[in-house]
Amino acid sequence: MQKIFVVIFLSISAFACTPNNVKISATIGQQIDSAGMQGSFALMENSSEAFTVYNLSAYKDSGYAPLNTFFALPVLIGFDQGQLNADTNTWVSLDSTLYYQQLVQQIGRTTLLQEIDSIHYGKGIVSANMDGFWSDGSLLITADEQLGFIKRLYFKGLPFQKRSQELFRKMILKEQNSNYQLSYLVATDTALGNQAWVIGYIEENLHPYFFVLHTSATDGLDLKNRNINLLKAILLKEGFFKGVR
Repeated sequence: MQKIFVVIFLSISAFACTPNNVKISATIGQQIDSAGMQGSFALMENSSEAFTVYNLSAYKDSGYAPLNTFFALPVLIGFDQGQLNADTNTWVSLDSTLYYQQLVQQIGRTTLLQEIDSIHYGKGIVSANMDGFWSDGSLLITADEQLGFIKRLYFKGLPFQKRSQELFRKMILKEQNSNYQLSYLVATDTALGNQAWVIGYIEENLHPYFFVLHTSATDGLDLKNRNINLLKAILLKEGFFKGVR
């Protein structure tokens, strides 16, 4: 009989709510609706900790399966412990579920749970399903916690080697030019209400802005590209990609 491990995790929240640092954006809600989705979005400017948010209650309080964004953890562990080599196999897409399932098995459940606990990642009753506890609804994380995680990673503030965090940052860098650098993780799952995550940051003039998008869609067609396009449309509307932020 498989054992069920009960693990309660503390928050890695990024949200510090005051009346002066939060802007609620109906425009972003309209963009999400126009894309045939519902969900939440938040953007945080690092220097001022000012937030632009749509659907604040869902952003702060609603937990969802992390899906393949969870693979950030086994990758960081793999760098630390030597299972991954920066010169060979570490640039495998985070969409490659089978590859990372094998990495999870190689690292082992005990080590994974210890590391998850050490960074206070999410909450829930984690199932014994080593092929997909990050997608079966037993481990839940809020959008706010996702934003806190990616911010800590950016500043190399997670309890992993700084080199490991630097290498992972290279893995998620998607676009760069003289105006901006855009880095993100994206994950989708049609089995859980066509859900998707896009978490990451955009840098302009050496200033980072952290973002998290969580959506569910009426259909599961091309969820990955639809959510990436939605993210870019939101950022463009917020004045990014021009090198003037």
